[in-house]
Amino acid sequence: MSEDYPNADYPNAIVLQLEEALMVQDEIEVVSYTKFRDRSLDTDLLQKTWPIVESCLSKHGVLCTLDLVEGNMKVSKTKRAEDEDIIFKAIDILQLLSRSVPARWAIRTLDCSCQHEIIKIGNQGGGICNIFGISKEQFLARRNLLVGVMKGLFELTGCGVFLKGNTIAVIGPLQGIKTITKIVEDCIAHNVPPAPRVRRIKKKTQLMKDARIKMTSEVMMSLEAFHV
Repeated sequence: MSEDYPNADYPNAIVLQLEEALMVQDEIEVVSYTKFRDRSLDTDLLQKTWPIVESCLSKHGVLCTLDLVEGNMKVSKTKRAEDEDIIFKAIDILQLLSRSVPARWAIRTLDCSCQHEIIKIGNQGGGICNIFGISKEQFLARRNLLVGVMKGLFELTGCGVFLKGNTIAVIGPLQGIKTITKIVEDCIAHNVPPAPRVRRIKKKTQLMKDARIKMTSEVMMSLEAFHV
């Protein structure tokens, strides 16, 4: 069996179970469980911010419960839910919470203008290391390079970026997610340092912004001169 980088140092095991449940007395149609076994998950913080998740999902006709003893979270779609796909959106929120994404970021995925992506960077199925044959030593070294640019990626794209074990959760506008995905893939697969690239893109973006401001200013001045 191949190991999923990292293993004991960065445990990150998540099990999803989706089952049909016709419970008319509770008006529940679908129940989904997310089992978390991540020893590094801050369960105290999760419990503290859980009311945020409950309140948000309740507005969409979804009930949710947190069981720290059994180590699972549950969402239940009720007949009050107007969105047929809301249960799947709720499952996405549980997946993000399982990867230590803050609750206030996770619930943003209910907004249609806010996308999310979970980038597999380790040796798990579909992971970048698995696809490109990256060794564990190479992975850990390149992963550390990404740790140093998390803040820069947020400033560049406006996306929340959360590195957890062998996955990176990204939440925000689609274009920002594409930019981050490209930087992450190039770093892990091809050892392209992310920091210089982030600086170059930020500089280019700032130059474009300055050019737009200058052009707008010139147009306004021309209009004022015309009216005079």
